[in-house]
Amino acid sequence: MHRMKELDFRARKEEWVNVFLEDGSVIRFKSVLTRVFDTGQRDMLGEPIYRIDSQNVVVARSPEELRGQPSEFVPPIQEIAKNRRPTVVRIKAIVGEDWNEYELEDGSVIRTKTVITKVLRLDGYFDPYGNPVYVVQSQMIVAT
Repeated sequence: MHRMKELDFRARKEEWVNVFLEDGSVIRFKSVLTRVFDTGQRDMLGEPIYRIDSQNVVVARSPEELRGQPSEFVPPIQEIAKNRRPTVVRIKAIVGEDWNEYELEDGSVIRTKTVITKVLRLDGYFDPYGNPVYVVQSQMIVAT
């Protein structure tokens, strides 16, 4: 069994992605790398295989007709889905899908890119600024 080693890193480039939705909202989205581990394994070209952890930052800016009174509490999406289905909102355009770059403590560089696959609106729930609460489903790609 290979033992993973956590590596320190610094962000070289970490960009926002703007997601334009059919409901008129714009989602600003950023996937932030939080941890990097060298798995001790190599791919078929001899490159290290890394395991990464990240967190997503999702900020909505919505038209007035979608806005509402800020919610005191927003339950987890699993709880909301038991009572009513979140609304799938179609994506019109995505702008700024550049690769993020991180320099690892050993001098190597990894690049990450987040592919947004679906956006859900939690109808009846609003952020502290009155914008609807959205959930962005995504998948991260990692390259060395």
